[in-house]
Amino acid sequence: MHPLVERYLQNQLPEPMVAALLGGGLPVPPLDLIQAQTHAWFSDSAQKDKALDGFLSIPESVLAGVLEHEIEPPAPLGMVLRFRTEHDLLERALLHPNLTAEVLEPCISSLPGDLIEIPLNNQVLWIQRPRILDEIEQHPGATYNVKRRVNEFRFDVLKIGNEEVIKERLEILDEVESGKLDAAWADLPMPEVREDDESEELLRERFAKPLKDFDGQDISLTLTQRVMRLRTNQKIMLAQKGGKEERTLLIRESNRLIQVAVIRNARITDGEVAYIAQMRNINEEVLRIISLNREWMKKYAVVKNLVLNPRTPLPLAMQFYRRLNEADLKLMQRDKNIAEVLRREAKKWLEIMGQKK
Repeated sequence: MHPLVERYLQNQLPEPMVAALLGGGLPVPPLDLIQAQTHAWFSDSAQKDKALDGFLSIPESVLAGVLEHEIEPPAPLGMVLRFRTEHDLLERALLHPNLTAEVLEPCISSLPGDLIEIPLNNQVLWIQRPRILDEIEQHPGATYNVKRRVNEFRFDVLKIGNEEVIKERLEILDEVESGKLDAAWADLPMPEVREDDESEELLRERFAKPLKDFDGQDISLTLTQRVMRLRTNQKIMLAQKGGKEERTLLIRESNRLIQVAVIRNARITDGEVAYIAQMRNINEEVLRIISLNREWMKKYAVVKNLVLNPRTPLPLAMQFYRRLNEADLKLMQRDKNIAEVLRREAKKWLEIMGQKK
């Protein structure tokens, strides 16, 4: 290793020379320079940004030449995988004989989707660190085929997971690919087997009649049973990204976090929001979130359902009740489920409206 780099690694190089070194301004071999830049970045040095800028400025051809040689320690391969975008460099780094599981694992999420099959095919590394398979499966660019292979490797090679759970997971991936299930199902983490899991027979008894979605359409029992079998963290993820049928099922969960995830789902419709605003078993936080959304509160149905819902915190109902029309105010005045103070206010407002006519 070049003497200047050795002095830097031993904290014996003057600060001005450190900046010049990391920026590529000193005559040192490329591999030694990259080792110095890598050390600066991963040691959280005060010069880490300087080191990254210098690393990114290295020509592709120079870096490709470096990747032709042995790289020990292998941390610079992590720098390539995290921060360079050239496909040729990324492929060289992923196939480099010095690449370790420790270096690879935190880099998976940075890779482009069309390259994640390379680490998936590196059985030696993911056997050392099975978490690599988890990272591959959760990658936004992972195809259904990749997810299927990940689950097969988990069960067949690593012997992780229950056979029935793995079988169902593969069925879910097939149904997502065929369009029978919402794409959000493919992004769920691997379920764990629990001693308190309900049997298929109990689930059938519990859901003997199909539930209906927000539009009144029947939801299949198979989907209902699958949702009910999910762990809480899986339900939250599905609530955040799932389709209308999934949202219909999950908003009925008593868990506050699941309900909040549903209302924050980017795909939720105004009609669903209006329906949720009148639900008597909804968490108050969900109603507050609805009340803070200006677009939703422009819809009369949302305002009406929010005000007339006994679950709505009194300050929120008091804030919006004057936006109701006369017929709904009269309905509100007679509703014994609504707080008495709110009914009195509705009566007063009706009298004021009558005087203005």
